[in-house]
Amino acid sequence: MKTTVKLIITISILLISLTFPTFISHAASALQYFDEGNTLFESGKFEEAIQSYNKGIELDTNIPELYYNKGLALYNLERYNEAIECYNRSIELLPNFKDAYINKSVCLMFTNKLEEALETCNKYIEISPNEPTGYTIKGSIFILMKKYEEALDVSDKVIAMNPNNKYTLSVAYSNKAYALAWLNKPEEAIEVGNKSLELSSDNIDAYIAISVAYSFLGNYDEALNWCDKAIEISPNMPEAYINKSNYLVNLGKYEEALDYCNKALELNIAQNPVHESLILSNKSVALLSLHNYEEALEATEKAIELDPQNSLAYANKAFALNMLNRFDESLVFSDKAIEIDPTLGSAYAAKGTSLFFLDRLDESIEASKRAIELDPKDINLCVQAYTNIGGSLSKKGMYEEALTNLDKALELPLKNPIIFSVTYSNKAFALIGLEKFEEALEYANKAIEADPNNTKGYGNKGVALLELSRYNEALESCNESIKLDIADYTIYNIKGLALEGQGKLDKALEAFNKSVELNPDYKDAKDNIQRVSTKLTIKRVLIIFAIFALITVMAITAIILIVLKKRKAGTQSSNPPMPEPFVNYDELNQK
Repeated sequence: MKTTVKLIITISILLISLTFPTFISHAASALQYFDEGNTLFESGKFEEAIQSYNKGIELDTNIPELYYNKGLALYNLERYNEAIECYNRSIELLPNFKDAYINKSVCLMFTNKLEEALETCNKYIEISPNEPTGYTIKGSIFILMKKYEEALDVSDKVIAMNPNNKYTLSVAYSNKAYALAWLNKPEEAIEVGNKSLELSSDNIDAYIAISVAYSFLGNYDEALNWCDKAIEISPNMPEAYINKSNYLVNLGKYEEALDYCNKALELNIAQNPVHESLILSNKSVALLSLHNYEEALEATEKAIELDPQNSLAYANKAFALNMLNRFDESLVFSDKAIEIDPTLGSAYAAKGTSLFFLDRLDESIEASKRAIELDPKDINLCVQAYTNIGGSLSKKGMYEEALTNLDKALELPLKNPIIFSVTYSNKAFALIGLEKFEEALEYANKAIEADPNNTKGYGNKGVALLELSRYNEALESCNESIKLDIADYTIYNIKGLALEGQGKLDKALEAFNKSVELNPDYKDAKDNIQRVSTKLTIKRVLIIFAIFALITVMAITAIILIVLKKRKAGTQSSNPPMPEPFVNYDELNQK
């Protein structure tokens, strides 16, 4: 699955202090509540601060700073939509209130309204063209929009401005590190990320950016290390736990990945629906890897309910439906993900898988290639995409080209055995097509070793063993697969062939019939039924003929014996016994 990167943008919070004319009694009261709210705000008591600001607003609805500071309190509670409403009112009352524009831009960014966030940020820059803060936030927005070249340019602009605020400069460097990582320059990204930390060692973005860069190098252990550093500085930051869960999935540590997703959910204290949706999307990845497909589907559906614009949730739902063999439904949700975010590589990878199983092979290849184009540094995704391409080419009978793509997948430094299991299985299929049965058997065994629940691995093993005339072993492999997925119609077809090889035609016919029962359109099984039925008919005719011939022979033999017996009996009654011959004439003379 696609590694999810959620940027942590830290902004300087500006609390506005006001003076009011003393002769306006209600304004003085509003000022009192304003100051009270600020004191509560500075103590971290944001709910109480909001109550004080509300009391001030009740007394005077035309003070922009009251709405602004209320917006800041709501921002800290991650109630971004309410904060945006407050900033809008501030701007309505004070059209050039630049700080309201920049903070509104950040809230829009966190609610994934990126075009509007960019427009609002540009308004801030228009008011204050020489202040680096606007360009820094603009760089962050560009990263979320996946406009990495633009993010790089605007980050360099901030660096060239050399702001006095070290933290602002640090964020510019961390944004640049993100952009470089996604522009396929992970080594340079790590160097720039470290420069960011030299300026501000508590810039969480820099740690996360470096971790992303290491993940793109396939070094998930080091990526985890940098996530841990971020967590050490900010233990309550759910985004670091989300990324950590993704790296653990890539290392095949699924249970641990699930634990970190649950930890992130616990830390979503404000119950921000956008954050919770993102966390559930990532949780579904761990559940998929643990073969908990129904739970994964449930997690994605909850994520979509919380944030209907979460493209990743739709893509992950498509993956879950694929694993449940609901390919037509899966296609609907991968297309929905692409509609929301046309640059989401994982959506194209999920679509490629659906199209593969629907035998729309050229479309599957096209979608999988698009996934690689969009996210060439996402190792997990690229392995899946190359595997889909290899599988589709094998189905088209283009086995050599299939092997080329499957080997590209196997060359990538992925440590997720579940995905590689599918790649091994598809390679076994291609090798069977090339009649390299011993080598096919080797890769089928690798598929099963990587994922003992891979039914296709057992199926390809069964086919390889069939071609090697090792029928008993082929039958064992089929039975193992049936234990895992009793609804796999192809396995029953292979089982039928193994039984046929053993000469057990009646049992073979049962297996073929089961295959057609599961898939009435499965031509191979239908052809096998016809062939075995013909064999059985011939066998039965031959048996009947043999029985008839045996009966005929037995009847003729019986008749012959009766005739001989009668003949012998007739001879004895018409010819009395002859006297014994004399031994010699002397005996006769004596008598």
